[in-house]
Amino acid sequence: MGQIAPRSYLPQEPVREFLDKAMEHHEKGAITKAEKYYKRVLRIDPNHIDALHLSGVIAHQLGHTPRAIKLIQQAIANDNNQAVFHNNLAIIYNKIGHWVEATASSRKALEISPNDAEAWGILGEALAGLGQISDAVKACERSITLKPGNVMIYCNLSSLLTALDRFNEAEEWSRLALKLQPNLAKALHGLGVVQSASGKLDEAEVSFKKALKLDPRNSQTMINLASIYSAKLKYNEAILLFEKVIKFNPKSTESIFNLGVCYSELGEMDQALRCFERTLEIDPNNVNASYAIATSGRKIMSSDELQNLEQLLNSPSISSDNKVKINFALAWQADKRKLPMRAITFCAAGNNLRKKLLSTKGYTFDPIAHQELVERVKNVYTEVFFKDRTNFGIGTEQPIFVVGMPRSGTTLVEKIAASHREIYGAGERNAIPKIVQKLEREANKKCEFPELITNLSKIESIELANSDLEMLKDLSGARRVIDKMSLNYLYLGLVALLYPRAKIIDCQREPRDIAMSCYFQNFSNMQPWSCDLGHIGVYFNMYRRIMAHWEKVLPLPILKLQYEDLVNNLEGKSREIIDFTGLDWDEECLNFFSSPGGVRTASKWQVREPIYTSSVGRWKLFKNYLAPFNAVLDASYR
Repeated sequence: MGQIAPRSYLPQEPVREFLDKAMEHHEKGAITKAEKYYKRVLRIDPNHIDALHLSGVIAHQLGHTPRAIKLIQQAIANDNNQAVFHNNLAIIYNKIGHWVEATASSRKALEISPNDAEAWGILGEALAGLGQISDAVKACERSITLKPGNVMIYCNLSSLLTALDRFNEAEEWSRLALKLQPNLAKALHGLGVVQSASGKLDEAEVSFKKALKLDPRNSQTMINLASIYSAKLKYNEAILLFEKVIKFNPKSTESIFNLGVCYSELGEMDQALRCFERTLEIDPNNVNASYAIATSGRKIMSSDELQNLEQLLNSPSISSDNKVKINFALAWQADKRKLPMRAITFCAAGNNLRKKLLSTKGYTFDPIAHQELVERVKNVYTEVFFKDRTNFGIGTEQPIFVVGMPRSGTTLVEKIAASHREIYGAGERNAIPKIVQKLEREANKKCEFPELITNLSKIESIELANSDLEMLKDLSGARRVIDKMSLNYLYLGLVALLYPRAKIIDCQREPRDIAMSCYFQNFSNMQPWSCDLGHIGVYFNMYRRIMAHWEKVLPLPILKLQYEDLVNNLEGKSREIIDFTGLDWDEECLNFFSSPGGVRTASKWQVREPIYTSSVGRWKLFKNYLAPFNAVLDASYR
């Protein structure tokens, strides 16, 4: 954030001449010459605060961090009331990730000079490092109020707002920075980050490419561009870019880790694990790599590795997000060892913290509101509703919608079906929810889902379906395309209007197995209901209730598929799935675990096995901890 620069105070003779020469060289960038003169000053007066401080600045510029810290601390020991000393010490601490120390130093600077814009900016960076994002935003906003026009603070504020999912504000700050400095690579990079986070992948790709033209060797921009390729399922392009970064920097743990993620998406699980293990060799405290290994289900971590994770969990420098991951990692590993009490303890801690973090971003689950939404959906979509709209949409059989509670087998079903030569697995497409959001925006808050669907005209339904089909064509020309976005269960009424010949596969599973599997899952796509066993019960009840309603009124065929039946009768149920799609049988569907293609889901490790049966009846290990779920589960589902 702030820039270290020499500051002058009027020293006493006889060192004035040496200090003036040192500062003259320092300001010109001749730091080696400057350092020699600072040393001459210190030989005469070892406690000269300016020489100590500025020698520390030079040590930092030369990359001698421990010496830099020691020298500036000596300056502070001789004069504790210079804000610039504390600011520059905080900058160094921020640089090396010592967020607690950086926070303390910048706060001391602000005690001395409360309206120091630079100190507020430095504090913002330190607080961000501690995961105190909301406080970091306030610090940056205070810095901007005191001294507008600092584009670096604008960029940092954009990043912080992105972390809070305040995407519109974040994009505004990045664009304001670019308005002041159109060729600022950092601002273009920040714009790409917020565009990526808000789902504007094509725009993000453009922004990152522009940033790379201005700063071709910026590894972080390369990493982020590679991540965009990965998100767009362009894994080979992503791998090439990650490998390019690793070539420049063989110890780039972020690149090595993300390379492993790409391999895992492609089903190259052994290579993925090697990447994660290599990441830990370089950085034993890398939480992402530890989490990936711990939750892969393929490795029982050593006692030393688990002890290290527990020590990290108690470290004040670990962010809340990482504490969530560590708790889930320890829970998974305890589960692997058949230690249910230990597993549920870590799992509960992870979920409680995750629930708080989601709440700060505005993601909460209101059981009553969710039940009311389901009832409203049922009231809108009746048999009469569909009879009045028999000629809506486009009569293509291409889309197949796989719905179900998370962890109910939707990924396995998609992978089996997508192994067919004429079926493409599109994963969790956000297309239908986005159509709903578009209609809500156009209604301008006068009407919302589900009631707004009653205003949809035949022409609009055809236009929306055509637009979605064009996107499907960009993905694949296959005869069938599977969309396994779980949230679509709420929108199947709209699906029927857009695609009157679409087919639905409803994945079902033992309720208590679903509950425990969801509770142990650190979902990447929010799912705030999954943080509480009681809420999982409510969500499950509502899913089954709305699906029972669709069975009565929806003019689309629905195949009910029980997970336990599928894993115990793989060929028979796989044939049933393919027959339901209207296609001929393909033997490759039984080799789904070796078929190419990405699996962007929490189940990706399991679906790469020939068949995954170990999760059947897993709830029994945790039967003593399921009371909150059992208390709300409808009796008819038990």
